[in-house]
Amino acid sequence: MSKIKKILGENNYLKIKQLYMKIFLNSTSQKEKYIKKKFKKELGYEIDFNKEPETFNQKIQFRKLYDNNPLYSICADKYRVREYVKEKIGEEYLIPLYLVTDKLTEEQWDKLPNSFVAKANHNSGPVQIVKDKSKVDKKKTIKELNNQLEIDYGIISMEKYYSNIPRKIIVEKLLIDKTRTILQDIKINCFNKEKDKYFLDLCSREKIEGKVLSVLYDQNWKNLKVTGGNLDIKEYRKPKNLDKILKISKKLSENFEYVRVDLYNIEEKIYFGELTFCENSGFEKFTDESWDFKFGSYWEQKKLK
Repeated sequence: MSKIKKILGENNYLKIKQLYMKIFLNSTSQKEKYIKKKFKKELGYEIDFNKEPETFNQKIQFRKLYDNNPLYSICADKYRVREYVKEKIGEEYLIPLYLVTDKLTEEQWDKLPNSFVAKANHNSGPVQIVKDKSKVDKKKTIKELNNQLEIDYGIISMEKYYSNIPRKIIVEKLLIDKTRTILQDIKINCFNKEKDKYFLDLCSREKIEGKVLSVLYDQNWKNLKVTGGNLDIKEYRKPKNLDKILKISKKLSENFEYVRVDLYNIEEKIYFGELTFCENSGFEKFTDESWDFKFGSYWEQKKLK
């Protein structure tokens, strides 16, 4: 598949995939069949859409196909979610916004600061991290960003709430610390069944260089020695503001049965990243498979089918 993608180019590949899925996977029964096959291949066990889901990944798949909560589209929108965050915890946690546009132009690019992060608001990436604008191919970068607006990520991922997001390009401040390095982000898995049950997945700065070093901690900063499919496990120092991180996560997640709250912690200054409703689109391979069932037990999902 990667060879085909390389030949066609990322955007053309996604256009073809989008067309295929729109034609051949346009009914719930067709989507169920597709997911069943992929689920077994990726995770090694079955999913039965005629039975109540038990595992974390099974519940993600049920959410994708049957949960029509309109708040998902608002909070998965990287632009509109800013208003939700402002109302819940205050605008001081928002990353400064430089630009929001229906299509990025060269004139707009020229007016941007030397460093920034640019991305589409309606998908899960890719993100353009610009550290020095003078060293970036302007035309190519603008084209790659605007190309993302042609893809309906809701069709590609079967996470239908993405299809209801008005597509835009947003440009935000690049967060760096005093050493001029991009820091780790903290992803907090929040479950409704036990209100004070949180699991923190920390990704180190090496992720920016193509590596992923991460590990799950619980809310008491116990290293669980398990990751969501990443091969490298790393130890992290407990953040001094952990209580505040958990408090913010609790507030942002209070409207949902399960959501992953993504934050940045820059020298103890917390910034909101995004809300993720379908972790790895429901194909999250834990290094310890028992955690798929544990996460599922913490999620009290309403009956959807």
